[in-house]
Amino acid sequence: MAQIIRIRLKAFDHEIIDQSTRKIVETVARTNATVRGPIPLPTDKHRYTVIRGPHIDKDSREHFEMRIHKR
Repeated sequence: MAQIIRIRLKAFDHEIIDQSTRKIVETVARTNATVRGPIPLPTDKHRYTVIRGPHIDKDSREHFEMRIHKR
């Protein structure tokens, strides 16, 4: 019976995750195993809204976004 390995990677920077997947695929290819993938999974986007000033003035806000790339 064949063994199946599934690896999920998460990173904030897409270049780092692409380098890691490339290294994993090269290592698996050296062992003569079959490789399927990498399959790009949906990117998670987290948005945060923060009030700029420490006191009043709720009209002045700043938006931040954090993207989590997955393979």
